[in-house]
Amino acid sequence: MLTNKLKKMNKSNINKQRLNYNIVPMYSDNDNDRQVVIEFLKKNFFQQEPLIMCIQLYKDVESVEKLQNHFFKTLDNGLTFKAVSSNGDLIGVITNEIIVRDNEKRSNCSSNSKVQEQGSVKFNEFMKLFQKVEQESDMFERYPIVNRVMDIKGVAVDETFRGQGVCKALFYKSKILNLNFRELALENKCSMVRVDCSSYFSASAAEKLGFQCIYSLNYEEYTNEKGEVIFNSLPPHKQFKVYVISIEDFFHTD
Repeated sequence: MLTNKLKKMNKSNINKQRLNYNIVPMYSDNDNDRQVVIEFLKKNFFQQEPLIMCIQLYKDVESVEKLQNHFFKTLDNGLTFKAVSSNGDLIGVITNEIIVRDNEKRSNCSSNSKVQEQGSVKFNEFMKLFQKVEQESDMFERYPIVNRVMDIKGVAVDETFRGQGVCKALFYKSKILNLNFRELALENKCSMVRVDCSSYFSASAAEKLGFQCIYSLNYEEYTNEKGEVIFNSLPPHKQFKVYVISIEDFFHTD
C-alpha cells in the first residue's frame, strides 16, 4: 500500500513539474513540426472523439484517412498553436480557421457535393451530420452584421494533463496565443469566435469560458431513411452543440 502511495505521489509531482509550459505556433512550413502535431491529434483527438467512437469509424481505414486529410488541411493556415512543456513535450494543440460570409465553406463540413464520395460510408455519415449542423445553425443569418468569424476547429490535450488548465491556456491565456490569435482576428475583422462541440466535455468547457449555445442537436433524434439512430453515442455525450462568443468577451474572460 505504501509503495503504491509513493508511486502516485511521484507521478503527481512529475505532472506538476510538467505544468510549466508555453503556447507556441505550429510552423506549417516545418514538415517535422507538422508531423508531430498530426500524430498528436491522431492519438488525442481522432482516437477519442465520441462520434468517431460510436460509429466505429476508426475501423474503416479509408474513412479514417479521408477524415484526417480533411481535418489536417487547416494546419497550413498559420492558425495552429501548441502547448509545449518545459522539457519539450507536446501536451496540447488547438487548430483554428477563419470563416467568411461570402465563402462559408468550412474545411470540416463543406456543403460541397464532392464530400459525398464513393465508398467511405462512415466518412460520408460523419460529414452529413456536420453539413446539417452548419446549415441549421447558420450563424451568418443569426448575426447579420457579422462578416468574419474565427472558428475553433479542434482542441486536444494529452489525457495526463486534462483538467489542469491546459485547454483554457490554449484558448486564450497565453500571451503568445493571445497576441497572435487576437491580432489576426481583429486584423481580419472577425467579430466572433465559434466552436462546434460534439462531446459533453468540450461543451462544458465552452460554457465555462463564456460561450453561448446557439444550436443543439440530440443524437437520438438524428436518424437515417429507415429511422435508425446513426450516432448512438454513449453517455454523457448526447448532443451536438454550437457555441459562439464575441471577440472582445473572448479575450477579456478571466
